[in-house]
Amino acid sequence: MAAAISYIGAVIAVSVATPATIDASGFNALTYTTVGKIASFGSVGDSSADIAIELLEGRTEHVNGVKDGGAIPFSVRFDTDAGQTLLVNNSNNNVDLSFKITDPDGKIAYFYGKIANVKDNERAPGSYKGLSGEVRVNSATVRV
Repeated sequence: MAAAISYIGAVIAVSVATPATIDASGFNALTYTTVGKIASFGSVGDSSADIAIELLEGRTEHVNGVKDGGAIPFSVRFDTDAGQTLLVNNSNNNVDLSFKITDPDGKIAYFYGKIANVKDNERAPGSYKGLSGEVRVNSATVRV
């Protein structure tokens, strides 16, 4: 049985290009820039739509429909690094960016999508200067 690991030390990196092929080779061929000071990065992976078929025999069958990577929320502590600049400059512009997430155990997840809704954090006594936004996923998640 594998030991539990924490995501502390995970690295999120972004590329302004999309891969020629949606596989490990295609994503690995890109050049990535690390996004610094990540506070959180949401769940990664596809969900499938439920297609319910109501049968006259009195039972509903379910079939998995179209897949959707959804919108992945993220938050960062403000910094002037190149990775954060790419997120801010590409917010709401309909350009796909590729992501590479490297976990502390060396596992990698790749996908691409559009950056949306990058905003300053609330200015409040219990808050920090940072940004939040989301990645609207447009590809399958490739795990290596």
